[in-house]
Amino acid sequence: MTLRKRISLAAVSALTAGLLTVIAPQTAYAALGNADNVNANTTTGAASVQIDGTAGSVGLLSQSGEGTTQTAVLLSTGTISVFYASAANTTATATITGGQFTAVGTDTSAGTISGTGGTSASQIAKANNLGLLAKPNSGSTKMVIEFFDTTAADVSTLAIRITVTVVATSAFNEYAPTFSWARWGAGDGTETAVTDVTTTNHTTDSALTLAGSVALVDAYGNAVTSANTGLLTATVTAGAKVNLGHASTAGTTTFDSNAATGATIPFNIQQADSTIPWNGTVTFSFNGTVIATKTGVIKGEVTTVTLGSPKIGTIGSNSGAATIAYADAKGNAVYPTTGTSAVSASLGAVVTSLSVGTYPTSSTTGAVTQVCSVSGSATGLQMSHLNSSGTTVLSNKWDSGCSAAPYTVTGSWDKASYTPGSIATLTLSYKDIFGNKSNAYDSISVSSANTTMTITGAPSATPVTAIGNDKPSGVTGEKTYQFVVGSTEGDFVAVVVPTEVVENNPTVQKNLSLPYSVKAGTASVSNADVLKSIVALIASINKQIQALQKLILKR
Repeated sequence: MTLRKRISLAAVSALTAGLLTVIAPQTAYAALGNADNVNANTTTGAASVQIDGTAGSVGLLSQSGEGTTQTAVLLSTGTISVFYASAANTTATATITGGQFTAVGTDTSAGTISGTGGTSASQIAKANNLGLLAKPNSGSTKMVIEFFDTTAADVSTLAIRITVTVVATSAFNEYAPTFSWARWGAGDGTETAVTDVTTTNHTTDSALTLAGSVALVDAYGNAVTSANTGLLTATVTAGAKVNLGHASTAGTTTFDSNAATGATIPFNIQQADSTIPWNGTVTFSFNGTVIATKTGVIKGEVTTVTLGSPKIGTIGSNSGAATIAYADAKGNAVYPTTGTSAVSASLGAVVTSLSVGTYPTSSTTGAVTQVCSVSGSATGLQMSHLNSSGTTVLSNKWDSGCSAAPYTVTGSWDKASYTPGSIATLTLSYKDIFGNKSNAYDSISVSSANTTMTITGAPSATPVTAIGNDKPSGVTGEKTYQFVVGSTEGDFVAVVVPTEVVENNPTVQKNLSLPYSVKAGTASVSNADVLKSIVALIASINKQIQALQKLILKR
C-alpha cells in the first residue's frame, strides 16, 4: 500500500457527555491537515491506523509544519494518528514523551509497542513504513513524538519531530477576532502577509479595482465553518463603493454585508467617480466585532503638473531639460503615458519646442525635451495635460534659455578671508560667445584633449568634490567647488586653468588668478609686540608730563 498525504480534515468542535461531535471536512482551508506526518481527523475512533491515512486522528484541532518543526493541537481525550516511511537501508523507529502509543498500523510489519509512555520514552522498532496511534497521558499538556532512521549498527538520525499541545477544551470553529484577517491581494483566498503590504495590491490607478479576501478563523487558524455563520460587513469611507463576496464586480454603496459560510470571502473596492481619488479605509466586522481596518488608494485623474529643475539648453534638442511630475487632487503621484504637450503661446524664437521625453513611473523621473534655435533667455515656458475625461491641466511656468558653448569664464571666492578649517567656496561663471549664461550640457572642465581643468594654490589641494567632467548647473551658468581651508595663515592666490574655455576662446580667455587670505579667528600677540606697546606708552606719558611742567612754569 502506498504512502499518501491527506490535506482535508474534519475536526472536533465540542466535547459533550464523553462523545466527540465531528464537523464535516473543510477542504478550502489548508491550515488543518497539511502537515507531512499527521493523519487528518476521522469520524470514528478506530483502534488502528492505516499508514495511507484511511483512518485518522480523533480530536485533532490543528496541525502545521514539516520535518522536525511540525506542531499539532489535540484534545486531552483525543488520539493522534502519525506515520513515517523510513529512508533506504534504515529502520523506522519512534519515541514519545508525555503520552503513549496505543496501536500500530495494520500495513506495517509485525512488531510490538514497548514501554508505557509517560515520562520515559516508548519505542517501537519497525521495518520501512511505520504508522502509529498515540494519546496523551492523564494531566499531560504536551506530547513530543519523534521518528528516527536507524541503521543496522543501531545509529539513529532524527527525521521527524511532532510537538503536540494538549488542551482540555476545544475552541475549534469558534470565531476568534485575534486570528481572523482581511488582506489585500487577488481576492481568491491566497492572500498572505506579503501580498497585504505589497504596494500594488493596496494602491492602484484611476478607474481600476482594489481586491482582497477576508478569513473568519478560529484560535487554531482553521476557517470557521457554516455551523458558526454570522453577518460579515464591510464599510468604506466616502468616495468609493465596496462589494463583499466578489473580487471584481463593482459594488453600489459604501456598505455591503455577507452571510459568512466559512470559506475566505473576496471583496473589491472601486471609485464612486473615476476622476476623483479615493484615499480611504475599509472596515470589516463579523457579528459587530471589528476584524480589520485596511487603508487603500485609488488614484484620480491628473489635477497638477509640476515642472522642476530646469536647465539652459544647447542649440538643438536637449533631453532632460526639466523634470515633470503629475498628481491628483489628493497629491497621489499619477503616471500618464500620453496627453502632455507644450503651451504654444509660451514658445518663441529661442525655445521652439517642448515635449515629454520620458513620462514618469514609480521608479523613473519624468523628463522634458527642449529644442533650442538661438542663444538667449526664455521665460514663462509652460506645458498642458489633457485628461481622458476632457479636462485640461496647465503646469507651472518656468524660465530657461539656450546658449552656445562656454566662451568666457570669471571666478570669485565667497569670502576674501577664511579661518583655518572653514569651507571656502569658489564660483566659476560661464558665458557663451553672445554673452548669455552658459548651457548645462557642454563640458567646462575637460577639453577635447581630455585634460582636466586644474585649480592650483587653492585653500586645500583637494576639493570637497573632485573636479571631473563638469557642466554648469541648471539655469545659473555657474559651477561651484568647495575646499577645506588649511591651517597655514597668509595671503594666497589660486590659479584656475579652464582648459575647455581656453580651447574655445584662446585669444581672449586666460587663466584666472583669484587671491584670498587665511587668518586665525583670534589674533595672537608676541612678546615683542607687548614690549613695543609699553615703550610707546612710556613715551606718551613723558610727553604729557613735559607739557604739564611747561604749563605750571608759565603761571
